[in-house]
Amino acid sequence: MIEQYLSPSELKRLLSALLVVALFIALMALFGFLVVPGTRNVNRPHAASAVESPQGETGWLDPTDYPPTARQVLPPIDPRTVMTPNPALMARGKVLFAENCATCHGPEGRGDGAAGASLNPKPRNFTQPTGWVNGYRIEDIYKTLREGVKGSGMVSFNYLNRKDRMALVHVVQSFGAFNHGPEDPKALDALAKTFASSGEVIPDKIPVAFAEQQLAAEFQPAPPIPSAASNPILAAAIADPVLAAQTLAGIPRWQEDDKALATAVSIGLPGNGFSPEVATYAPDQWKALQSALAGH
Repeated sequence: MIEQYLSPSELKRLLSALLVVALFIALMALFGFLVVPGTRNVNRPHAASAVESPQGETGWLDPTDYPPTARQVLPPIDPRTVMTPNPALMARGKVLFAENCATCHGPEGRGDGAAGASLNPKPRNFTQPTGWVNGYRIEDIYKTLREGVKGSGMVSFNYLNRKDRMALVHVVQSFGAFNHGPEDPKALDALAKTFASSGEVIPDKIPVAFAEQQLAAEFQPAPPIPSAASNPILAAAIADPVLAAQTLAGIPRWQEDDKALATAVSIGLPGNGFSPEVATYAPDQWKALQSALAGH
């Protein structure tokens, strides 16, 4: 019908105009879908984290340099708040796991963390029921966190308070869909009584850099052994007077026990300030050297 009122050229111009309008509407719809939602949140303040990180603010470019914290005395824990998982405890545990465990055990607890690739034995795969040294019940995992595992990369987590350790226990258990079996009622009762009966003391903490500065300031190097030019025994036995003096400072009772002196010096050769030849000394030579060192 429209062909009766419009010439072919006018119809072509009309269709071109309609196409331009349709394209403009499509572009505006795409803009509204992709861009507008993001602009709504530009000035919105960031929501606070639901769980506070257990670590303090680190020093600039030094992740080990935490601010000092004063000694704390934590009250006893109500066992009902930690013996079974709850949303708050699990949220806390996930933060702790991400910051303390995921580098070795992996973000999903499969033992595939980047830092664990070079460890022997490999980090535990929490999703499997095999290979657990202490077991996978609540009291077993808590023991592992408290004591660590000797002969492995699993260290003690005693630097975390007991509530945080229990939060980690529940997160570790949650990675395994297998049947963890019944808990030991006596062990659980003993653990609950520990939480309820007494609090715990969190000692003072200072930044690592500050501790290093204090140690350096307190360090008093041993006075070097004087020139041995006038003593042929010292001249033959001492290669570095300063280093030899530091070695002597680390040997308890060497003035009274020539055997202790001989053992400690021989183990540290070479590089402890003494000449390698002392390793061949007879007992009487060690006594003579001991006497010369004591009288220097």
